[in-house]
Amino acid sequence: MYKELELLSFSHIFSVIFCILVIIYLPRYFISATESKKNIFKIVLLCLIIINDGFDFYKTAFIFENPWQQGLPLHMCDFSAYSILAYLFTKIRIFFLFAFFWGILGAGFALLTPDVIYGFPYFEYIQSHIGHSFILIGVSYALQVDGQKVTISDPFKILAITTFLLAAIYIVNAFIGMGANYWYVNFKPEGDSIMNWMRAEPYHMIDIYILAIVLCYLLYLIYYLFDKKQ
Repeated sequence: MYKELELLSFSHIFSVIFCILVIIYLPRYFISATESKKNIFKIVLLCLIIINDGFDFYKTAFIFENPWQQGLPLHMCDFSAYSILAYLFTKIRIFFLFAFFWGILGAGFALLTPDVIYGFPYFEYIQSHIGHSFILIGVSYALQVDGQKVTISDPFKILAITTFLLAAIYIVNAFIGMGANYWYVNFKPEGDSIMNWMRAEPYHMIDIYILAIVLCYLLYLIYYLFDKKQ
């Protein structure tokens, strides 16, 4: 029998630290690597992300009567995953920026507070850590290998794009049905998360939006201070 997830448990803290170390140090191997090795890295990351999303859809097909309500790759972390892949294969900067802000914030929070009931070694807990680490590995690669930079105007750009996507997600959820909860706009996720301290639905989205603005600029400030020090 699995134990319920406890955010301060040794197994969870150890898992998070292990993922962070992989995210930081794995991309460093490719700083001086050949182009062929870099291309292999991109293809492998692409395949792993697609397999992970495919498994999510397959899994929900056996849990929900309508897997379209839960299993489509439409969550924020899915957008971040495909954004970093789009960047790696096209080098278009806006894709990197989206993955930087929402990859670090979204996938980062998902590592700290995964949307699962049970902790390690529950399979969905492990899959959540692996899937979100893929995103952050891609962002780390762009920063360390490609030398991408972030500017003061970038948080506003991403928030503007996110506002447009948020409106679209509301429409998508309404079209699919009430069981759909992409971006958690209809109800909060299961398990412990930062949303537990927010107001009840649907007002939690106002709190999330305000928090998103604060976190985007805070993330830029942290990046700026670290980059200046470097």
